[in-house]
Amino acid sequence: MLEVYLNFKDQAAEAIAFYETVFDVKNDGIMTFKDAPQDPDHPTPDAWKDLVINASMTIEGVPVMFSDVPDGMGLTYIEGNNVSLVINTTDEAKIDRIFARLAEGGTISMPLGETFWAKKYGMVVDKFGINWMLNYADE
Repeated sequence: MLEVYLNFKDQAAEAIAFYETVFDVKNDGIMTFKDAPQDPDHPTPDAWKDLVINASMTIEGVPVMFSDVPDGMGLTYIEGNNVSLVINTTDEAKIDRIFARLAEGGTISMPLGETFWAKKYGMVVDKFGINWMLNYADE
């Protein structure tokens, strides 16, 4: 399944509220950084706690996800690179193949690996400058 991911500079909640009125839809739930499982080795800064780590809504039949990108997160927010295409699948071989192909001539932002929400998740910018997020969950 192909989805869209939008990143914001500390304005995701505002953008979600705006798009809800524009498209007459409701978000499917908002998770803030304080809602995510905590890692004692990498505590969440207080300034991030109320920012959006993930939210989603369906706009014109297309799943759209939202997140804030606070300073120090490891991603650099630049207006223009804040849109990513997301591949979600339950086929592990497919995610491995697609990730490897997109990485050819591109740049791996985050290698495929286990996260608290997926068996495998990774990010890559392909050779054309398109941001991709790949997500494999076995269910």
